[in-house]
Amino acid sequence: MENVSSAQLSKKMDPEEYDLVILGGGTGSTIAAWTFAKQGQRVAAIDRKYVGGSCPNIACLPSKNVIHSAKVASYFRRSDEFGIARKDFTVNMSAVRDRKRRMVSGWNNVYLDNYKKSGAEFILGSGRFIGPKTLEVMLHDGTIRQLRGANVIIDTGTRAALEPVPGLVDAQPLTHIEALELDEVPEHLFVVGGGYVGLELSQAMRRFGSKVTMIDRNDRLMHREDDDVTEALQNLTSPRRRGLTSPTRSKRSRSSSNHGCRARN
Repeated sequence: MENVSSAQLSKKMDPEEYDLVILGGGTGSTIAAWTFAKQGQRVAAIDRKYVGGSCPNIACLPSKNVIHSAKVASYFRRSDEFGIARKDFTVNMSAVRDRKRRMVSGWNNVYLDNYKKSGAEFILGSGRFIGPKTLEVMLHDGTIRQLRGANVIIDTGTRAALEPVPGLVDAQPLTHIEALELDEVPEHLFVVGGGYVGLELSQAMRRFGSKVTMIDRNDRLMHREDDDVTEALQNLTSPRRRGLTSPTRSKRSRSSSNHGCRARN
């Protein structure tokens, strides 16, 4: 039997017709999908991994979930300030992670339920353009679908990236995605970057009990914000107030070692 390439097979398929096809399943995509579907349009949203995009899965909501657990831990440590005798306690990061995972799973179900109620279709797979307003989607089970939209929205979002610091890739650092999946409290955490992601992670891990060192190339934390904001943040994250070490204006020349826990902004 003569071999037929996947490209040739794709050309033989008749695309499914939609009023709107959206590539990427983030917040903008979901709102657009639900809104237009409720207006009677046939809508499909495609994402290769996450229901609802990064916010409810690996960013906004799970980070706040972990931060809340860290805040509770800080209250335990400071219980004497509130007139409550404190006994020794330990932080179970596996339980912190599982709590976060349950929240993510719950929000996934909420998003899927909203897709169902709105009439929009959510497709979990990897999509690519094969023609004008026409996409091919490889589903996780290997099935291929073709979709053509009268209108197409591209909302593919962003991804965590490592800066070209010599040795950084070989050191296998954590990004915020892996940091939110830690199942133990790091003994000493180096956070490269003094932006809001780095600050969130730093203060949470410090409250869990890690020694935290922040490294940033700029002269102040959150350097894109107004001076009064960054000054307040500097005071809040000082070793006296929170125990965070933050040697700003550090030149990132080289990174080594691929053991222990590390994270970057």
